[in-house]
Amino acid sequence: MTIQHRTVDIEAAAKLWSEGLSAAQIASRFVVSRNVVIGIAHRNRDRFPPRQKRKLALSRRERTRRPAERAPELQPEPEIPATAFDAERLKHAKPLHELTGRECCWPLNTGGPYLFCAAETTGRYCRNHHARSLPKKNEGKA
Repeated sequence: MTIQHRTVDIEAAAKLWSEGLSAAQIASRFVVSRNVVIGIAHRNRDRFPPRQKRKLALSRRERTRRPAERAPELQPEPEIPATAFDAERLKHAKPLHELTGRECCWPLNTGGPYLFCAAETTGRYCRNHHARSLPKKNEGKA
């Protein structure tokens, strides 16, 4: 039995729709595609009322939802104390946007505006700050 766009067939499909059958189940009874039933339902909205969302679908989503993983708490980094060298370099310090590629980018203060060493260097830090950035020999062993 194929569905026609006759009033009898539309009413039969609407009855099945009101009984709770899905568009695919109605389509299999009429030996048509699901899209045919959906098209008829769309054109005859007065006979095919919209359905309420099923609670089963919501519970299925809830069942598959993974609990949110908490990010590990970050430990505050130990503050590196300032030295006499840093106090001397503070006179020549520059903000980060003024540094060139050949100047030390070690921060000298803790609070804005941040100022950086700016001593001439061949790497990222000057000799003094490079030595301070490496761990002490006894520091890593506990």
